[in-house]
Amino acid sequence: MKTVTWILTADHQHARVYSCTGPGAGLSPVDEMTMDDHLPVSHEAGSHRPDLGYASKGGPSHGYEPRTTPHDQAALKFVDRVAAALEAATREDAFQRLVVAAPPRALGELRQRLPESVKGRVVGELDADLVKEPVAAVRQHVERFLA
Repeated sequence: MKTVTWILTADHQHARVYSCTGPGAGLSPVDEMTMDDHLPVSHEAGSHRPDLGYASKGGPSHGYEPRTTPHDQAALKFVDRVAAALEAATREDAFQRLVVAAPPRALGELRQRLPESVKGRVVGELDADLVKEPVAAVRQHVERFLA
């Protein structure tokens, strides 16, 4: 049986997966792994006014920004969906090797959220936003990871 390498290209609202069976083989889209989400822009995501905090003993109130915005929460939820889909594919042994390409922040969040079963199959990472690139460009970027 041939070793199947999946190439995940993702950001916070789009994910594309390509399959490759070796260095000379082309990349084929894995359609069931294509995911798109609509991230709300800040004014759609909820109030853009800071929450109010109050000082003790009747001091002045002040505004503070929450640690995560609704936009950030939606982005993390999408990353969790991608991680869960990869975990399900791992259970089915759909791929043996994984290359992950994502912009810096998304790549870091994927690293944190991928289950160990998926992390064990990662053979390469690219700090690059390739999700909207044509297949030929993706292939050029990941060529060195294909076995």
